[in-house]
Parts: sequence; structure tokens; C-alpha cells
Amino acid sequence: MSTSYITDHWSYKKLLVQNGDLKMEQKNQNIIYKNKNIISIIVLIGILMSILDGYMVTIALPTITTYFNINVAISQWIITAYLVVMTALFIFFGKLSEYTGKTKLFIIGWILFTLSSLGCGLSPGIELLIIFRITQAIGASMIAGVSGAILFHAFPPNEIGKVMGYFGATIAIGTLIGPGLGGLITNFIGWQYIFLVNVPLGIILIIGAKKYLKIPENTSKNLNIDWLGTITFILSITSLLMFCGEIANNISITIPLIIYGLIFLISSIIFILQESKSKDPMLDLSIFKNREFSLPVLSVLIFSIALNVAIIIGPFYFQGVMEYNPSQIGLLFMAVSLAMAISSPIGGKLYDKNNSKYVAATGLVISAVSFILLAYAYLTINLLLMIIALILWGIGQGLFTSPNSAETMSALPGEQTAIASSVSTTVKSLGGALGASFVSIFLTISLTTSGLSGNILSADKLLLSNSISMIMFVTGILCIIATIVTVQKRNTQINSINSKEN
Repeated sequence: MSTSYITDHWSYKKLLVQNGDLKMEQKNQNIIYKNKNIISIIVLIGILMSILDGYMVTIALPTITTYFNINVAISQWIITAYLVVMTALFIFFGKLSEYTGKTKLFIIGWILFTLSSLGCGLSPGIELLIIFRITQAIGASMIAGVSGAILFHAFPPNEIGKVMGYFGATIAIGTLIGPGLGGLITNFIGWQYIFLVNVPLGIILIIGAKKYLKIPENTSKNLNIDWLGTITFILSITSLLMFCGEIANNISITIPLIIYGLIFLISSIIFILQESKSKDPMLDLSIFKNREFSLPVLSVLIFSIALNVAIIIGPFYFQGVMEYNPSQIGLLFMAVSLAMAISSPIGGKLYDKNNSKYVAATGLVISAVSFILLAYAYLTINLLLMIIALILWGIGQGLFTSPNSAETMSALPGEQTAIASSVSTTVKSLGGALGASFVSIFLTISLTTSGLSGNILSADKLLLSNSISMIMFVTGILCIIATIVTVQKRNTQINSINSKEN
């Protein structure tokens, strides 16, 4: 557990003793811990549903495009709008939860997500479907922004790693069954039920949440929103994601690219200036001065970029070089999800048992080895080595994710856990967008310098293999950099503890 959390925890206990409220606090906390498993089930099912929804919609996109008789450029907004809106609002809702309370915002988010899911399933046209997807993204950002914080408060300090391990395993299970389930629902009962299935489950979750999600919270009495900071932050995140998307779609200087870049630059400058002088900022930038928080956030950003590069580039290799169909590729990548589902809880338990000593760093080292091994396997077209590397990938990701999440949540005082959770979630989404752009840039440049123009999959197998192998080697290097950052985090903790003892 981080020193800042321990200090904050015992300061809080001392204050309670002075006020004669320690017994009451312990009684309330014992009630929470008694319901911790029910709380975790409610939150984790919610996370699972949101992950499944994303994967199932991606699988159903061609069917939706045909159903409404539209082109892909329009139907793609069903996914793009959802991603952009959700990512841009994570931190805003994390801040808002300081006023509403985390559990109340979680319930409001699920009500909005459930109602908008109903709207998506009943939409008569693409315009309404996109509008309801945007509404769904708003609800999802409320849920995802505070889910980690709710789990953090529902479990005792010595079990934080364990529950974060379950969190990681839930994500792995969602990625594992999402594509297949989406295909089955779309094929047998229609794409509408990808959304409509959320309605009965959502109602059950809302009822359960209202009954069991009762966590004592110190909320702000006044709603103090830094609107200029909020608006410029949303503009900054949105324009950055659109900038990345434009690069991914068109490797050239275009008017939209220039516009997105300028909006990002201007809004980011205004945001930083505003937050630096605001008395009640939307995002307190001083939290990034806390190395126990900023270093885990930086390491997860670097790892998310590497991870998404690997996820996106893999299917191009297997389809273009190995000539596998999408179903075969999906089965291969199930090895990653299965390994992660097993290793995430193990990583969490190791974090709890060993006080996080190098567990996250070990996961990153294994990930680095797996990506470099994949680079060699892609180059030599060695399927057995690829499978071994994919399993190592899942193990490394699982061992890193749980301890890193726990460290991020533990680094800030208890009242800032929602902000910690939302910042971490935002960074992961940004890493995904940056990773997607890097794949497009690196792959296009690599192939065009070799004289290829047109469809990437039409490239010579040897050329494609060499290009993808080099990109995978870069992802391994990124994991090594993330490892160094994570080890620095650990050294910061040790130095802090030693200074306190002296």
C-alpha cells in the first residue's frame, strides 16, 4: 500500500478518535465489508456489460450498415461517437461524484445507460441510433469513471489488489466472449438485441445497486464546477481523438487534421492556465506532482499504447501473411484473454501479499518478452512460438494491470479516489487511440517506402511480415520503458518510507 494512503488513513483514524466517532466509523466500515462481495458482483457485472456492448456493436456494425442502407463512414460514428464522448467525460464525472457521491452517480449512470440502450434497440433510423449511442456513452462514462473507486472503498486495504485482480479478469472475460456473443445475437435474433439485452440486466443492477451500494462518503455541500476548465478539457480530449482518427484514416496533411490540431493546442493551453489558477479546478493538476500517482499513470499510458498497437497489428499479420480467416484469428487471440483471466487475480493477490513489490514491473517485463518474441515469431512465421508469446502476453498484462490499478487508487487521499479512477480510465482510452494511430502511421510509412500503394493486405508476404515484426519489436521497447517508469515508482515509495523512518 502506498505511503500517502497509509498516512491519510491513519490521520483520518486519529481525527475520528478525537471526535469520538471511531466506533461508529468502524461499525459503518464493517457493514460495507460485509456486503463487499455483493457490491463487487454488481460493479463487475456492470463493467462486463459495458465491455460486451462495445465488442458486440463492433461485430454488428456491417449488419447495421446494411440494415439502414448507409455507407461505412456514417455507420462508423456508432462506435466513434461512443468512444469520443465517453473518454472526454470520465474526469468530469469523477469530479462531479465529489458532490453527488460515487454510488449515486453509478446508479444514475446505469439508469441512463439502460434507457439509452432501449432507445438504441428501437431506433428507426441511423440518426437516432447515433444520438442514443452518445447518450449511452454519457451513462457509461458515469459508471466507468467511479467503478474502481467504489471497489476500492468496499474492500479492506489488504484486499485491494485482489478485487482489482477480479476487475482485470472481468475485462479479460468480456474481451474473450464479446465478439462471439455479438455474432450469435446478430445472426439469430437481430442486431437490435445487442442493445435490448442491456435493459432487463440493467434493471436488475439498478435495483441491486440501490439496495447494497451504500458506502459512507464525504461529499461536497456545494456544486463547484469549473466550467471553463471542463469545456476546454472536453474540447482537448475530443480534438485529440479526432486528430488521431484522421491520421489513422489518411496519412497526409488535411484541413480537418489542421483544424483538430489547432483546437487541441489552443484548448489544452487554456485548460492548463485555467486549472493552474482556479480555486476549485475540474482536475487538480497538483496530483501529478505526486510521483506515486503520476508514475503509475504514465506507465499505464505507455503500456496501453504498446498493447493497442499489438492488438490492432496482429490480425493484419494473420490475415495477410498466414491467410487466416477472422474466426481463426479470434480463436488464436483467445489465448491472451484466457491467460489474462487467470493471471489478473494472481497479480492482485501477489500485490496484497508482497505490498506490490515489483509485481507490476514483472508483468511489464513478461509483456516485453512476449512482444519481442512475437516480433521474432512473425518474422520467422513460427506458429508455435506465436501461441507461446500470446499466452505470455496475457500473463504479463494480467500481472501488470491489477497492481497498477491498485497503486493508482492508493496514491491519493480517500476523497480523491474517484478522480484517480477516472484519470486512469481516461489515460487507457487515450493510449488506445494513440496506439491505433501509431499502427496506421508506422505500417503505412513502412510499406509505402517499399513502393507499395493500395490495400495493405495486398502487400508481399515477406514485406508485410518484416514491417509488422519491426513494429512489434517497438512495442517490446515501449514495455521496457514502462518497466523503468514502474520501478521508479517503487523506488519513490522506498525513499519516502526511509525518509519518514529517519
